[in-house]
Amino acid sequence: MALNNPIKLIWFNSVSFLSVIVVVINLGFWMFPIFFLAALKKILNRNNKAKEVIISCIEYIYIAAAKLNSFWIKKILRINLSVEGDMPAHTAPIVVANHQTWFDIPVLQGLICDSGTIAKFLIKRELAWLPIVGWLCFALGFPRLHRGKGARSRDQDLASIQSVSAELREEPGALLIFAEGTRYTETKYKKQKSPYEGLLKPKTGGLEIALKTVLPDTPVVDVTIKYLDEDTNFWRWLSGSKNDIAITIKQFRADEITNTKLWLDERWKNKEHLLSL
Repeated sequence: MALNNPIKLIWFNSVSFLSVIVVVINLGFWMFPIFFLAALKKILNRNNKAKEVIISCIEYIYIAAAKLNSFWIKKILRINLSVEGDMPAHTAPIVVANHQTWFDIPVLQGLICDSGTIAKFLIKRELAWLPIVGWLCFALGFPRLHRGKGARSRDQDLASIQSVSAELREEPGALLIFAEGTRYTETKYKKQKSPYEGLLKPKTGGLEIALKTVLPDTPVVDVTIKYLDEDTNFWRWLSGSKNDIAITIKQFRADEITNTKLWLDERWKNKEHLLSL
């Protein structure tokens, strides 16, 4: 939808701003009970019954917040999510997705929460200091990655992934992995000299560590997100001026993936094909 009309431009910028306000109020409202429950869980860590109740409360709050965001996306912004395939009925799957915009996160959170569990994703360490969003990620125990160079930084990142993967056996949650490690941009694409059209090169580290810490029958879900008009500008999607997103879901088992690099290469070739349609 063209936004060269000044009145339309003002309208859609106003809607984008309102969308940001709604998200901030939604997350801000739930932030304090989540911090309280997260602290209480630490204190009562040895009391298994109390811990189970607290985890259930956190899960309920997370899903409620995600559903409100999904309601805004689908009913107010009128964005149509066309989904091919199903999420597994499992409390702790591994979800691997391509990453093009910040809008991927609420879309995937809604998709995962609709299946009955919450999404835990890998975040850059600096984002933990981002007001509200970063603080919530910290309270929820999302693995924080250094994304730096050198063996020490890589070891710290892998230890974070290993820790949260092991916790998923006790606490519900889908581990969401953006294998590209960052959002797609033309600049990053050219710098990487990626062999995949419209995608950055996937990194094996996060998925490889996660696979080593889960049960053999754990679902590994490959999700491809396609913005149908190829516009991934976060602000414009918040404005309601964009309408259609196609999502393709493929399910695998952890024990089917014997070579992480080959599996990711195969999936990224499939994503490349889906994005070209």
